[in-house]
Amino acid sequence: MTPEQLREELQTRLAVLPERITLAELAGATGRTVKYLRYYWVTLAPDFPASRARDDGLVDLPRDGVAAWCAAHGLGILLDPEEITDQSSEWVTTSQISERLGLKDPSAVRYHARKHQSGPDPYPAADSDGRRFWPDVLAWHQRHKHAPRAAPGRPAARGLTPRLQQVADLQAAAAEAGEPLTRTELALALHITPDSAARLLRQLSERSESDT
Repeated sequence: MTPEQLREELQTRLAVLPERITLAELAGATGRTVKYLRYYWVTLAPDFPASRARDDGLVDLPRDGVAAWCAAHGLGILLDPEEITDQSSEWVTTSQISERLGLKDPSAVRYHARKHQSGPDPYPAADSDGRRFWPDVLAWHQRHKHAPRAAPGRPAARGLTPRLQQVADLQAAAAEAGEPLTRTELALALHITPDSAARLLRQLSERSESDT
């Protein structure tokens, strides 16, 4: 699915939910975890629609407000690997794999490629140009659907600026929740533009690679 289709699908899923929705319902619609939504959307996003406490101890949110907020920030669903229908047979780069899987952060691909070099089900090998065969990559992620969608753990802190360390901490928290830290989520958390967030993520990735 294209980014536009992912955004449209989220709006379609939200439209059929009740007027007040729980975080669990929002998680089901977006493909993200409740923990991730609570931390990055409800807690850190300053303009996220206000929640309301319920008698049963849960909180709920205004469906239409959430839908408008997602549309304003260009957010769509996060596909489960089993939902990906791209059956093209081609060799793809690490960045292309990341985009097709909805990871946004290529560090997850590099992490799995290093960690699962051998064993009963190794990660698909790269060719001489660093590309991997897409059908094999997709099948691997479908078999390992609970594999982290971002490189787990905190990146090496050596030589990081305070700002990059802040990004590293947010990325580690996202990895713990099993979700990627996208530039949109980082921009919301740090109150910066998506372009600035993308630049910080790129700098952190380059620093992490140089330390390995």
